[in-house]
Amino acid sequence: MKYFLVIGGTGVMGTAAIRAIRTHYGKEAFILANWYGKEEPGFKIEGADETLFGDITDPACLKAIKAVNSGAFDALFYATALGDVGIPIKDATEEQIAKSNRLSFDPIPMLEDSLNVDLIVAYSTFYVIRHQLATYGAMGYSKEAIERWTVHPGKSSHACIRAGLFESPSSRGIKLLLRKVAKHPENLKDPLLRTYFENVPSSEGINRFEEGIFAEEKETYGDARTTQEDLYEAHLELFRSENPLFVNVCGKRIWHTDQPLLLKDYL
Repeated sequence: MKYFLVIGGTGVMGTAAIRAIRTHYGKEAFILANWYGKEEPGFKIEGADETLFGDITDPACLKAIKAVNSGAFDALFYATALGDVGIPIKDATEEQIAKSNRLSFDPIPMLEDSLNVDLIVAYSTFYVIRHQLATYGAMGYSKEAIERWTVHPGKSSHACIRAGLFESPSSRGIKLLLRKVAKHPENLKDPLLRTYFENVPSSEGINRFEEGIFAEEKETYGDARTTQEDLYEAHLELFRSENPLFVNVCGKRIWHTDQPLLLKDYL
């Protein structure tokens, strides 16, 4: 029996991870899936053997995880994040970055130290493309922290799935904030963003902005419009690979790299 821990099991990436584990390992996998939000008594995450409700930053949650197989897991998938978005990465304050890291990055090394895990998988995005530099805010620094951690040797092996734009709470948050700010385009600091919203309804500006991201991703990485199915396939590629570092997925294209994306090279 192999044991898997998925933090953020109700999200887009967590769902993809659970499905891929089931496909690759079948009944030989025991999956503990964690989630946190508005509690629903009796709620079970599809595909998981055990569902654990709790804030991963709460010691009580860690204690409950350690109660499963004495805290030993073949792989841990850290698929949760929260941070301020909708502003240029370079404009994020130290306070915003620290707040973002509290859930988006800090628990990863904590879990590595506290549990016995063979492989820890975290998640990133192509935050260095022009459109993301203009909108990804504090989350850009949290993703960079994940990428630096990925290539840093630790108690566990590290890997990262880096994905192109897909529909998620983070992408919806960016669009909602932009739509609010774009009611007054002069408030948009980034000139590229401003071009999408000048003299058009904010809803049309959002659509143009999103199409701009897809166009930049396709030009830079060869494909775009990443779907839930593509994320699932990226997880399967990770399972098929020997000692993967970065498994990149953008649209239908999946490929491996071994270097982190560093903001100093782009800001």
